[in-house]
Amino acid sequence: MDNKNQKLFIAQFIATICVVVIHCGTITNHPIVHFFLKSMVCRIAVPFFFVNNAYFFRINSKREGYSKMWLRRIVRLYTIVFLLYIPFGVQLLQDTVDIQWNLWSILLALVVSFLYTGSIYHLWYFPALISSLAIVKYMFQRFRYKWIFLVCFLFFSVGSLETYSLFISNPMVISVMEKYFNIFFTTRNGLFFSPLFISIGFVLADNVHNLEKHRKLFIYGLVAACFLGGVEGIITFYNQGIDKNFMYFTIPFIFSLYGLLVISKSKIKSFENLNSYSKNIFLFHMILIQIFNMRHGEITPINGLFRLMLGVFVPISIVLFYNKIVKQISIFYKIKMWDELMQHICLIMLN
Repeated sequence: MDNKNQKLFIAQFIATICVVVIHCGTITNHPIVHFFLKSMVCRIAVPFFFVNNAYFFRINSKREGYSKMWLRRIVRLYTIVFLLYIPFGVQLLQDTVDIQWNLWSILLALVVSFLYTGSIYHLWYFPALISSLAIVKYMFQRFRYKWIFLVCFLFFSVGSLETYSLFISNPMVISVMEKYFNIFFTTRNGLFFSPLFISIGFVLADNVHNLEKHRKLFIYGLVAACFLGGVEGIITFYNQGIDKNFMYFTIPFIFSLYGLLVISKSKIKSFENLNSYSKNIFLFHMILIQIFNMRHGEITPINGLFRLMLGVFVPISIVLFYNKIVKQISIFYKIKMWDELMQHICLIMLN
């Protein structure tokens, strides 16, 4: 990968740590700092992942058979981690959902969670990614950019009602929302949340060779997004709704940031290892956090810091250990092959 994309590895790694921060409870007692970290800074992470995956999917989809290969690979990965988290997910359901559990209800819950929410908190990302990629890919084959963005933005706006629920007073809208949330739990999914960010990734990929001329636009967009984020942060801090997944400032922020990352050039290199660190942290940090919560479930800054360190450093250590073992095995076999070759040469010379 060339130098300009090395920064994407760094950005992806930072975004992954932000995901762990969201899941570790809290790392500060100060409510404003907690809100700023968890509901503002760290909320940029998941939109970044959607844009990043969409960008590279779009770039590579021109290769014959890539889409099917990508789908098989992502479904296989999702299935493995889904099964791995089932014990934690079942325990979470039994602790939080007040219904009479039996074999059939658990099986139904597993099917629904596989197709929608994942078996634990963060795995909703996979069904959302797959479904929104399919939706947006279909739309890009048939409609122009402006109509796609308009539709995706409208769906995002509908989804944002969970963030701005305190501002809703219409009885009919409230009734519809209650019925929706009783069934689907959240609007953070592949219909309302991710299509807009997938569209951004597609547009950036389609225009990758023309992005440099829009550098100033990206810079101004980033500054404007930060200002919008400040205003939106104040509004949502004092009017906290059902959840804070939908923040409008993330749209121009991630569009501008990702555009700058793609076109930026520097001497930074050799950050490919961060890619494997990021993937393992994202996939497995919740196992470590859930195990920690079995003994220390209290939401305190100290426990939050422990969760953060476990979720970040243990997966990195496992990757480093695995790489070292693979390297040692590779060296061993190279030495063995070299010895066998020399013995063979000696036999030939003696004969």
